[in-house]
Amino acid sequence: MKNLLVISDLSYLESITESSIVVGGANVYAATDTTTATGSGYALAGAGAVAIGETTYTNAQTKTNVTKLGILSSSIADATATAYARTGNQTASSYNRNTSISLLVTNH
Repeated sequence: MKNLLVISDLSYLESITESSIVVGGANVYAATDTTTATGSGYALAGAGAVAIGETTYTNAQTKTNVTKLGILSSSIADATATAYARTGNQTASSYNRNTSISLLVTNH
């Protein structure tokens, strides 16, 4: 047995466009966050960026590298986030960068 959904009246709906999501003169907002962690054999990186306004830009990048050469072990984690928003004469921007490095010498 199948369940069916029947919609009979959509006349109350209004169409919107992307340009109507943010109204001129509204507040602007920009925020970024980064986190990194490294240790023996691991590297973690996270980055996030959000911007609210008529004109916005966000960029979040992460990079990790774990290397083991003989008794030497290195871990590097890097995270960068940028956010920018503008509405009328109001602007907001945020930048955040975080780097962690571990260098270990083992007896094994």
